[in-house]
Amino acid sequence: MRFLRDAIIGILVLALVIWIAAYARLRAGALSADEQPGTIERAVAARLVRLSIPADADRRSNPFAADANAWRAAVEHYEDHCATCHGRDGRGQTEMADNMYPKVPNLADARIQAVSDGALFHIIQNGVRWTGMPAWKREHSPDETWRLVSLIRRMPSLTRQEIDALDPSHAAESEKRGDHEHSGSDSSQPRR
Repeated sequence: MRFLRDAIIGILVLALVIWIAAYARLRAGALSADEQPGTIERAVAARLVRLSIPADADRRSNPFAADANAWRAAVEHYEDHCATCHGRDGRGQTEMADNMYPKVPNLADARIQAVSDGALFHIIQNGVRWTGMPAWKREHSPDETWRLVSLIRRMPSLTRQEIDALDPSHAAESEKRGDHEHSGSDSSQPRR
């Protein structure tokens, strides 16, 4: 009996010490967005994102999946709403993205490409809490969102020439401002 009592007291004291240490760390700015989160925080956040997507989302399919050109209709919308963070090429190399934690996902990355169409649709429509990803369901119709999913699927093979050909005004603006890429940079958006 005494052993059980001592074990319970020991566990309570340990829990209190952990809670005090965690509270002190949080009060010292541990949730600040200007530092990269630790491994545990990233793992928990990734799991929470996955848990925030309903199980039936994976079963939803893109009605435009068979249309090889559906993504083209989403480019202007993407430029207006998504490129600020995700970049014109979807790789998340923008001035805005550089200051975000968790980092903006590279839409061309294999991990994002492995996410189901339905899950991508859900993320675009409903956003992701505790990240910079807003909910767009008031801004995007379901068809617009499905076309954005088609564009995300196209991101890994999208070339700079295709991007500029779809929106020549952006290419002309870049030329007029003197924007250019530096070698070794994957950036699709000029840094200011």
